[in-house]
Amino acid sequence: MSLRNLLFILSICLSFSFDASYGAEDELSNKEESVLPNGGEDALLESYSKNATSAIPRAYVLYKKKVWREIYLDEKQNRPCFMRDKEISKVIIDGVKKGLLVPYKDDKLVEVMPMSAFLKNLLMDESEDASQDTTGHEFYGHDISTLCLVENVIFNKISSKKEYDIESIQLIVPSKKNYPFFQLDRPIATFKYKDLLAYFNKLPLEEVCWCNPSNTAETLTWMDAFSLRLFGGKIIKIETLDDANLDALYQDSYTKEIGPDASQKIAEKIDVEFEYLLYEY
Repeated sequence: MSLRNLLFILSICLSFSFDASYGAEDELSNKEESVLPNGGEDALLESYSKNATSAIPRAYVLYKKKVWREIYLDEKQNRPCFMRDKEISKVIIDGVKKGLLVPYKDDKLVEVMPMSAFLKNLLMDESEDASQDTTGHEFYGHDISTLCLVENVIFNKISSKKEYDIESIQLIVPSKKNYPFFQLDRPIATFKYKDLLAYFNKLPLEEVCWCNPSNTAETLTWMDAFSLRLFGGKIIKIETLDDANLDALYQDSYTKEIGPDASQKIAEKIDVEFEYLLYEY
């Protein structure tokens, strides 16, 4: 074989080797690029919120608005979960004292409230020492007659329907029962709603009964009643950039146009109108 032929064969081999390595690098590059969209898809399939009760994937959420509602348990519509000695507030407090529920400082659900602080909040006179046996000076379950419910109102673009996903519930002693500070509501603690569901599901029906006085055969649990939206509540705050409640928003021109019944009209927009407007999506 001549030297010229040998050099020709070597050049062909080198060119094939170069093409093969280039193709491998190109394939690897394509694989690396394909990882990025897959990672993004995984993130979109995760729950939209770590505190969500319903694990709705982020990609399914077309619209979301966080809403704060106050539920007055002594009103007729809400009394089925506020029967004497079976108040929902009493059952929750008992769960904390037994170590079955974790209280939080606020609705951000980040800082856990120490037991000493929780017990102090239960005292009618905050100057007393919660470490002592002062149960006789604690608020009764019937005194804690207000709940602040925080939930996300979501339009699910897959099911094409509106969904309510409760995040937390706060126990509050209203000002009229907050002796001697009658002008101020007293927050006791905040709880993750999914923790409450897990706790309530372990209790006998008699303890978590949403009583139907017209027909006791149709008695439900609190979980069913909340899921079916049988409770009544007033919107006191909606998610805004200023994180302000409706009273503060009265200074805004938009809220002034709504008028003094802002809570009711905003509820109509959130609970009724926006589902109708988004349904076509």
